[in-house]
Amino acid sequence: MTTGAAGSWRAGDLEAIRSALGIPVSAASIGAIGRAMAELERDYLAGIAVTVDCLERIAAIDQQLASTPVAAEPVVIKTSRKGAAGPLPVELPKRKLDVIEFATELLIEEVATEYALPESNGLTLAAQRRQQVEALLLVLPGLRVWQPQAPPRFQGRLERS
Repeated sequence: MTTGAAGSWRAGDLEAIRSALGIPVSAASIGAIGRAMAELERDYLAGIAVTVDCLERIAAIDQQLASTPVAAEPVVIKTSRKGAAGPLPVELPKRKLDVIEFATELLIEEVATEYALPESNGLTLAAQRRQQVEALLLVLPGLRVWQPQAPPRFQGRLERS
């Protein structure tokens, strides 16, 4: 994005605001963004520079998020084995007395493996993006109602049986 004159909107700012806030494309939403931009230009000219700065930061974060690789496979941290130190004996005990003397737990092999997900800065970038969106909404508060609502984590009806 290129910077325009101080206190003026650039050509792509309306679309940048729409995409930064995740507002769906419709004639009404585009009109609301245009009205919010005109209101800011009329009432708070310095707010345009703040808005443009937020838009540039959001665009930079979006580029970093796009170039961040998708979560990699988990990495093995530690593997431990217990039991079955050697090959099984050819002849297993048959009498009760031999079974008591024979350590059957040595026949069982137990393997424990610990995994870890590799570090990713995607969560940090997403948090920074949310902060910039909130800063943008402080300057353009009327656009908050146009953002799509996050679905509730749980939907359902509780029933007693």
